[in-house]
Amino acid sequence: MPRYRLGSPQSEYRGLFTFEDVPSSEFKRTVATARLQAPSGEDVLPPLYDAKLLWCKDGEARVSGLEVDNITRRRTAQCWNVRLGGFAE
Repeated sequence: MPRYRLGSPQSEYRGLFTFEDVPSSEFKRTVATARLQAPSGEDVLPPLYDAKLLWCKDGEARVSGLEVDNITRRRTAQCWNVRLGGFAE
């Protein structure tokens, strides 16, 4: 992502958010993985591998991890701000 976009909010996406340990051939071990999936099961965004839950409060969470490019295998650090649907205050 270009540096000038780093300081500005990015697009909003909707889907089923999951956070679980899964075996990864990329990392050759089981890693915590965050996913945002459409109802069809397709990833809305590339998964975050080696994910960390930074905080979770009042129906919102922040998750960081590594996105892996499917072609170049390049790893890029990402951070998601997640708003959990169905949360009652």
